[in-house]
Amino acid sequence: GCRVDHPLIEAGFAALERAAEQLEAARPAVLGESIRHVWIKTNGARLLVTLIVAADADETDLAAWLDLVEMIGPPAGYALAVHEGQGNAVRGGPARPFRGVASLETALCGVPLHIEPLGFLQPNPAVAGRAYEALCALPDGTPLRGARALDLFAGAGVTTALLRRAFDTVRPVESYPESAAALGVPAEDAAEAVRAWVEAAEAPPDLIVANPPRAGFGPALCRALLALAAPRIHVMSCNPHSLARDLERLAPSYRLEAARAFDTLPQTPHVEVVAWLVRTEEAR
Repeated sequence: GCRVDHPLIEAGFAALERAAEQLEAARPAVLGESIRHVWIKTNGARLLVTLIVAADADETDLAAWLDLVEMIGPPAGYALAVHEGQGNAVRGGPARPFRGVASLETALCGVPLHIEPLGFLQPNPAVAGRAYEALCALPDGTPLRGARALDLFAGAGVTTALLRRAFDTVRPVESYPESAAALGVPAEDAAEAVRAWVEAAEAPPDLIVANPPRAGFGPALCRALLALAAPRIHVMSCNPHSLARDLERLAPSYRLEAARAFDTLPQTPHVEVVAWLVRTEEAR
């Protein structure tokens, strides 16, 4: 019933549900203890389903269920991620392809992307693309150029690719192993990466861009950013409340030059906010 689901995602969940009902009628409770969560994503043409399963899940039963799903359609690929514990976390261990396509191909801002089973894919790519482009430019759209850029929470690598068109050196930082591997870097915490830059006594980057999770930067990363003292920090935030807290932590060393909201999740109260921060004269 999500109001922003793509029709293919709705059809995919409907196929899973109908097949589960058929299997339940024939073999009661065969899936109930095996499947914890289901992720579905689409590139607009194909579906990739990731099953978060218990450690003792019977893959023969899962395969039989997927046989039924494929008779109903339309998922094109499946992956399994094992949840070792007893909790209710929606993310298991590393996902492995199980059947069909192993990833989805798409593009954002002209950047080709291969989205893995647990990788992040924006639900409204057209508007998200405008937000990413704004993040890497000045508020009036003027392109930025320089020697060094630091891309925190780099995700699928769209901002990394955009920055590499304008900066001599771009360092992406990403904590999720799958996304970091796709970027060719080790998984790394953002605050630790910034502290390492400071401790190396290198010149600060000309620009820091960041797309943090809903919790925002947090105190540790804000302290590290203040120590690094880059002239500009551009932030893309999906939570205006955590963004406001981070702006307070970074003041008065940084002032808010401009902010703009992008409706990446239409028909919901959620927005992405791009905020442009400039280091103040007093802090220099």
